[in-house]
Amino acid sequence: MRVLALAGLVALSPLSMALAEEIPGSQYESGYWSGAGHTDDQGGFSHCAVSVGFTNGETLWFGLYPDDTISILLAHPQVKFRPGEQFDILLMIETGLPWEGKGEAWDQDFAGITFQEIDTTSAFLTGGQWLRMLGIGIDEAYDVTGLADALALANTCLAQNSGSNPFGGAPAKTPPVPKVPDLKPKTGGIAAGGGLGTRPGGALGTPAPKPQP
Repeated sequence: MRVLALAGLVALSPLSMALAEEIPGSQYESGYWSGAGHTDDQGGFSHCAVSVGFTNGETLWFGLYPDDTISILLAHPQVKFRPGEQFDILLMIETGLPWEGKGEAWDQDFAGITFQEIDTTSAFLTGGQWLRMLGIGIDEAYDVTGLADALALANTCLAQNSGSNPFGGAPAKTPPVPKVPDLKPKTGGIAAGGGLGTRPGGALGTPAPKPQP
């Protein structure tokens, strides 16, 4: 496990944080999860993302990039950040040891952390049912059932849009600036806190049902 150095992320600015555009026809869904490929502000391929909304209004977002990095972001309707604010983040599931590293707020709504090596990170993320990101002011455990299938779809999207061997070349010294996910969290109150037995402490995050067509 390697945490991506913040040197590639400190250049974030309101301009560079402009929303990415979805690539037509690249959308995919799996259970509660949905995602798509995205372009950068020049129209070139940027990343593939997948996200899920929760009943209390939170959004959990994963972005997979051609330089073999994966970003994990979390938004909560009652937690706001200062863009560029840095955090010491502890990412954990209910089994195994937690991962830690430096994270950052991408805008006022989303904060998280970026790791190198998509496959290794995905294996860690899908090793349990409950995901928790400590250090950004959100102390809740989120149900990530179905994340393995969702990340597999995002990986397929990445391979299709960045070439059959996207990681064959030398990694970029400075990763491309990720784009803020264009997500509108569902509204709702914060669930009451409490212990979860063998799961991480805090409130439960339950995926929100998808709207009916």
